[in-house]
Amino acid sequence: MRFMRKFFIRWVSLCFLVAGGQTPAQEISISHCLRSCPDVSRPTNEVTLHHVFAAAVIPETGGVEWVAYRVLPESIGVASLLPRWWEADRLLEKGQSADGLEQVPSFVQPDLSTAQDREYRTYEVQMVVEDKGRLTPLTSFAATPYWAELNLLSNMSGLPQSMRTGPWSGLDQAINELTASVTSVYVVAGPVKFRQSRNRYDGSGRADAFFKVVSDGKRVAAFLFDATLPPHAHFCSQISSLTEIEDKTSLALFPDAELSESGDLVVALGCS
Repeated sequence: MRFMRKFFIRWVSLCFLVAGGQTPAQEISISHCLRSCPDVSRPTNEVTLHHVFAAAVIPETGGVEWVAYRVLPESIGVASLLPRWWEADRLLEKGQSADGLEQVPSFVQPDLSTAQDREYRTYEVQMVVEDKGRLTPLTSFAATPYWAELNLLSNMSGLPQSMRTGPWSGLDQAINELTASVTSVYVVAGPVKFRQSRNRYDGSGRADAFFKVVSDGKRVAAFLFDATLPPHAHFCSQISSLTEIEDKTSLALFPDAELSESGDLVVALGCS
């Protein structure tokens, strides 16, 4: 006896196949990933699946090892007015805690007692910027009803603000623009530790670099962003290779896909 069940949403598709008798089999397809999701470097990781992204989370620390998502032309939207907060991912078996995580911008009032123009600066405040960011960008899914999922802690990493608002954001925009000429774009992103221990993410939010690997299903383009990059750096200067990133992360990012690294996709993203 054979039983097949299919579940489909435009941004998520799962296919479970169970065969009875002496030949049991199971097939799972996740539309966020190209053919299959990355092979995790830690077999104890939990993989959480949402409508617009999948993520591998280290249970001991809550740190995110990788996220995978697929950008479609109809999923892209304007995210400037969308609420931003952080929320624990309750799909994880061991859970995530949002305790102690700042949910609103913090402000401090500087000491103006010695300033010559202190009479005119009584109400001056400065925003305290936290180096936290979304590995899967809001802009790529702002037109979907599932954008709020990107506020989950399973999509958060310690992305430094100067790098995040500069070259990292620039690549996100280029990926969104690429969907005008291709059917969909698959992306895998995450933190990198260069230490020999391979303890790439210790839960403190500090990483040496961050990777983002892009594919249109046939070609692949890889980028590696040093955590200390200034905001004026360009993402085209951060070109890497799939082999290099897989070596640094101990991950097989597109394990079942045959992809070309000819450089054509890098050009399609706006890099000459």
